[in-house]
Amino acid sequence: MIVSDHAKDEMQKADITENEAKQCLEHGELEIKEIVKGEVRYGKKLDLKNKTIIVIYTLRANEERIITAYIVRRKKWQN
Repeated sequence: MIVSDHAKDEMQKADITENEAKQCLEHGELEIKEIVKGEVRYGKKLDLKNKTIIVIYTLRANEERIITAYIVRRKKWQN
């Protein structure tokens, strides 16, 4: 697993650890699959104890590369 500089910055801002991102890749539910600039990008979502995260990643040279990660913010009516 490779984590881009952008992803590291976003994960730090959102208080998402690399271990949580790894758990999301391994156990998360696929939410997004899209092609951006000719590259397939995937998004997986994982509910943790105190937050729900989404990790956006791609496969390069058969290795997962995390592009970004963020916390899902719910609207009041969804709580």
